[in-house]
Amino acid sequence: MNRYLLAGCAAVALAMGSGAANAQAKFEVKIGGDAYFEWGFIDQQQDTGLRSTEARNRFRFNLIPSAKADNGLEYGARIRVRADASATGNAGRNTGYDKAYIFAQGGFGQVRVGLDSTINDDTIVSRPIDYLPLGLFNQAESFLSTGLSGGTTSAAGVTSPWVGADITGGQLGTYIGQGMLWPTFGDATTRVKYFSPRIAGFQLGASYAPRLDDNGNTINRSNGPATALGVTALSGVNQSFQDVWELGANYDATFGGVRLKGQAGYYAGEASDVAGARFKDLRAWMVGAQVGFAGLSVGGSITDYGKSGLNQGAIVQTGTTAAGLPITAAIIERKGATVYQLGAQYTMGPIVVGGGWMRGQDSGRLDIAGRRKLDVYEIGASYTVAPGFSVGARYDYFVSDSDRATAAAGSADDKGSIVILHSVLAF
Repeated sequence: MNRYLLAGCAAVALAMGSGAANAQAKFEVKIGGDAYFEWGFIDQQQDTGLRSTEARNRFRFNLIPSAKADNGLEYGARIRVRADASATGNAGRNTGYDKAYIFAQGGFGQVRVGLDSTINDDTIVSRPIDYLPLGLFNQAESFLSTGLSGGTTSAAGVTSPWVGADITGGQLGTYIGQGMLWPTFGDATTRVKYFSPRIAGFQLGASYAPRLDDNGNTINRSNGPATALGVTALSGVNQSFQDVWELGANYDATFGGVRLKGQAGYYAGEASDVAGARFKDLRAWMVGAQVGFAGLSVGGSITDYGKSGLNQGAIVQTGTTAAGLPITAAIIERKGATVYQLGAQYTMGPIVVGGGWMRGQDSGRLDIAGRRKLDVYEIGASYTVAPGFSVGARYDYFVSDSDRATAAAGSADDKGSIVILHSVLAF
């Protein structure tokens, strides 16, 4: 896929569909958004020093100025602003944005340019989750604290008691940034996107981004990773990819009351150069399907990242040998990353009940060979109290298998239950 070809095709589609606007159009500004509040109750095996309850909330709003020319061209922009604390205290009450793009659409389809997610994220087909808040697949993960109660880790294992599930970092946590269970291709960056018109239920899409680690009003022409990432030849994983392109197709149609939905996508890019390292290029694919009839929906998806971003060279392991000598570098064969989703739901007027199974697996700790895994089994329900306002509850049972060796301090494996109550406002 040539990056110039994609950008050129998007420009041609826009030019063909627009023509000359014969009059000054008036802009209409729409404001919408959503907010949620969650309260979680957690019972897990690795709970040293952890509370059993916690709460959190998030607020987002969309600002969308748009207009329509007398030749039929619709155009405008969108910014999505978020208010969610990333640290404790007043200093952590930050407001930022995660989407900011210009769009134009007509008979040619739609073109977007700016900070935006992947086409896969826009058209995702996976397990049905209308009983969850705002299309968030992996909320249970957020309550599984992870870390050490003290000390450090070594190649021999954990040198102090592990706290929470071993689910952060690794390939999925470092590259995707959405946790181990997120089924789409990753987060937003500055890119150009194109969606074709939907014909007989089918729609095609494509995107191109110069870099995944640079967005907004910054410019980074380096062939290496952004300095802030701290990627070196000894890093286990590199999340800095360049010339990233994506192709996808989705299908949505109804036959005799049966609704069929499907999606397939491919994502690729080049790993940024780092002297002395052999990072794998980005190569990922996703397929998903869903069937619905008379209120019942069943579906699932597989998202596979392979060994994208992993360093296949020699990595210096942390820690020392029994003799107190530094552990020497070794070439480590790491496992790839895959996310599975499978579930069903039933809708009865304002009530939605559903459940599913999720699995995320990757190489986990990057300086040893092995694979870690997180399985979550979920049931839940939501009730629409009034238009745009709903409440719900769900129960999740999880099993986390760590690839860290068992030490005298105990295993890093974890399991337990989570009950989450939520309320959602969408306007």
